[in-house]
Amino acid sequence: MPANRLAQWLSWMEETRPEHDIDFGLERIRQVGERLSLLKPAPFTITVGGTNGKGSTLAVLEAILLAAGFKVGLFTSPHFLHFNERVRINGEPVGDDWLCDAFDKINKGRQSTWLTYFEFATLAAVDCFQRAEVDIALMEVGLGGRLDATNAIDPDVAIITTVALDHQEYLGFSTEAIGREKAGIFRSGKPAIYGDSQIPVNVTQMAARLGSTLYCCGDHFGLTMQQNSWSWHGMGGQRQTVTLSDLPVPAVVIDNAATALQALQLLPETVAADAVISGLQQVAVTGRFQKITLPDAQGNPIEVRLDVAHNPQAARMLAQRLHEFPVAGKTHAVVAMCKDKDYMAVVDCLADRVDQWYLAQFDSPRALPVEDFTRQMMAREYPVTGYHCVTEALNQALAGAQPDDRVLVTGSFMTVSAVLAS
Repeated sequence: MPANRLAQWLSWMEETRPEHDIDFGLERIRQVGERLSLLKPAPFTITVGGTNGKGSTLAVLEAILLAAGFKVGLFTSPHFLHFNERVRINGEPVGDDWLCDAFDKINKGRQSTWLTYFEFATLAAVDCFQRAEVDIALMEVGLGGRLDATNAIDPDVAIITTVALDHQEYLGFSTEAIGREKAGIFRSGKPAIYGDSQIPVNVTQMAARLGSTLYCCGDHFGLTMQQNSWSWHGMGGQRQTVTLSDLPVPAVVIDNAATALQALQLLPETVAADAVISGLQQVAVTGRFQKITLPDAQGNPIEVRLDVAHNPQAARMLAQRLHEFPVAGKTHAVVAMCKDKDYMAVVDCLADRVDQWYLAQFDSPRALPVEDFTRQMMAREYPVTGYHCVTEALNQALAGAQPDDRVLVTGSFMTVSAVLAS
């Protein structure tokens, strides 16, 4: 058994139950969670699922709740550089010792029950939240909803941000099928939120079947943009109208911020308007249209945008943000993706915003071989060059960029992670 060091625990977990080996089902985690009393992370829990926008929605919730004085636990995945990023308390990653203690407790308590990597991670987060006595737990669904490990925990509010085609081999080949899986996080008599204007029928039917009060973007809440601010309108827990005006524009997709604000209206305690404003001003999300600056070959600063977009819906949103934040020069795109993604559809969504493509391949059994990617791009006559690692592609993009150009890095968490680690 591994020693009490996080690197050894993670190595053991990855060797014996690799994270990319997905084994859906709630029986295992519920059995161990009940045995160890690890199925209630906090007095109030918000679970967030959806195809895109989960991370931004959770980041807004965390920032505002912290500004309001709550003690907040956040569980999210995957991580960029360190596993600790997945489990945060009051905005800070949990320390190695707490995670090791949690893994040791879970490993001993599971007895003969086999757990996946993600089930271990989920229960470890719950253990850390209980240990810290957080007021509110924010849980991000890993994949789907109905059979995801996080669904062993009963939320007080369930959010679906969007439903689009992704992970079809696991969730189904239509938005209705995927919507049914994601709506599995809804609970009987508990409020549910849908953050997009196009709602699958299965999501509406699931809420009605469970007696969940459903709050839908466009019908029950929404936003109005002003020149340098925005206003939000929605509903409280008693279906009363709530309006928030002159809000600062956050550094995330505004629709996700609007979804988060609706969830905040359903808390047992009212969140003050000044906390909403403070949280919106402070919120930032790693790898979601994140702006950094890196030097070109001559040492000149070049704008670099990092975005984990890995499916067509996310790519369309990224294209819109590139349009909203233009540069005077060209856009050089560094892209590496998983082979099970609709990668050419992602490229097509971004094509009007990209002048030169630098394709790469990250270190993963799921990686799309750069030779295959380059061949398909060249067949469509895109201006493209292939490289064998993300760092090499980034360096070439920076070398080819002029001072008024920008470099876009996208396609996967692993693509962005490679840049952040370099």
